[in-house]
Amino acid sequence: MTNKNSIKVTLAGFLFLLTPTMVWAAGSSYGSNKDYEEVSYDDLLNELTSKKQKIQQDNNTDTPRLHAGIGYANSFSNISTNGQHFSRNATGIQLSVGTDLISPEWYAEGIFRNYGSNSNGAEDFGLRELEAKIGYTNLLKDVWHYTISSGVSERFLKFSDPTRNIDVNESTPELVISTGIFAQVHRNLSVGAEVSGRTAMVNKTSDQNSFDFAFRLNTSL
Repeated sequence: MTNKNSIKVTLAGFLFLLTPTMVWAAGSSYGSNKDYEEVSYDDLLNELTSKKQKIQQDNNTDTPRLHAGIGYANSFSNISTNGQHFSRNATGIQLSVGTDLISPEWYAEGIFRNYGSNSNGAEDFGLRELEAKIGYTNLLKDVWHYTISSGVSERFLKFSDPTRNIDVNESTPELVISTGIFAQVHRNLSVGAEVSGRTAMVNKTSDQNSFDFAFRLNTSL
């Protein structure tokens, strides 16, 4: 009996000595899981909204925008034929379509202009144009943006006058440089004006050089 009692007393003492260590270890482990910062429901909602907006912005940045526009153009052409030089003016409409390139600041654009046919006595003058260019746009101030672009155009010119033995029916490739200023009146809508200058890429042509001024309405999708 004495030996059994001694063993019980020894075990009880051993457990008594281990108890503080076990409690401390359990407390340390539990405390490590409480290493967090409490947030309110409003804070959590604001954080989720902010992340959603960021994802939407990233998606918008990754997806190139498409552009389309319409304008009213006024062209001034210098024509040289049969040893004579003429300056002619024509007005018409233009249609444009384009897309963003490596960023929203860089874009590619194609334009079609139709100035129709104008008659004055025996003289007849007609002009159409196709244009392709790459441009850059950026903020100038407030809602105002500027654009700079360059490319090539193909002009289809008809100019005739039987009384002066003039009969021109040519298509001429030309280099074009443009600049403009636009107001962003809506997130997807801008209005403004653009000036363009052109020079012929070939020597044997009657359509030597020209410039035009256009009022434009542009949309982005």
